[in-house]
Amino acid sequence: MFQDYLFYGTDVETRYAFRMIHLTSLVRHAQSLHGLVGAQAELLGHGILSGVLLASILEDEERINLRFLSGTDCTMGIETTRHAVTRGYLEANPDSELMQQLLAGKNAELPWVVRSLRSKSGTNHLFEGISGTESGSLETAVNEHLRTSYQMNTQVRIDCWHSPKDGQLYAAGVIYLELPNLKSAVSDELWNHVGTLPNLREIFGEASHDPDKLSSALIPHQVRAINSINPSWGCSCSPESVESMLKKLGRAELMTMVSEGNPAEIRCHYCNKFFNVEVQRMQQLADELGGSDDDSSSSTLN
Repeated sequence: MFQDYLFYGTDVETRYAFRMIHLTSLVRHAQSLHGLVGAQAELLGHGILSGVLLASILEDEERINLRFLSGTDCTMGIETTRHAVTRGYLEANPDSELMQQLLAGKNAELPWVVRSLRSKSGTNHLFEGISGTESGSLETAVNEHLRTSYQMNTQVRIDCWHSPKDGQLYAAGVIYLELPNLKSAVSDELWNHVGTLPNLREIFGEASHDPDKLSSALIPHQVRAINSINPSWGCSCSPESVESMLKKLGRAELMTMVSEGNPAEIRCHYCNKFFNVEVQRMQQLADELGGSDDDSSSSTLN
């Protein structure tokens, strides 16, 4: 298996930009990590593709955190840095209509809500965007989010699929971004081309990995290569981050947990790693917050 890549390019006259991604190795890693099968893995693959592509057009922000919600049935969390270090998870009610569709191998054509948080590098500033679709694919939901949350005309095409030949998971995508002052004739030509593209699986195939050849099929003009990086899986969970989340619960909640006398067992959604925090340590965390046992303070864990 060749290495995943995120290819940055523009048309040769630098009128619009695009990012092309092959994410097969990373999505297979996520599939194995979370024990997903069939359409479950494909759905998470679509989410991870979306996260990496949206992060690739960040300017002075450092990372993007996406939440994909379909009622109470399904939650996907994707977090990606502008350097394509990403992590993601899928959680769903096993008895839900959505999960039954996925287990039956059907695509999830349900209402989606997309929530994005973009963090500005070197500051605590967050930029939030929320959008929703009545019904459709995750690609439809992401494009609606782009339409309502970004100033420039931007669109993604994503595809994650199991090959009928070898049963393996594959993932590819592309994001298009108009640059300022793009003439309407060029814009029309670009989006007409995008609208007539076949499924990306037909363009990428399972053996195709040459970005130059692939990009020539994805845009209607001559390509100018800008950069290429290799996406990777990365989880930032640690004992320190777990203790920080516990402190956000507030002293009163921590003291309630201490009084129950049971260690806190916390699982990282992204990598399935478990962390145990002993009662004595929870008492120390509560003491670090100061105040009395009667204080009430609460915060929601993200």
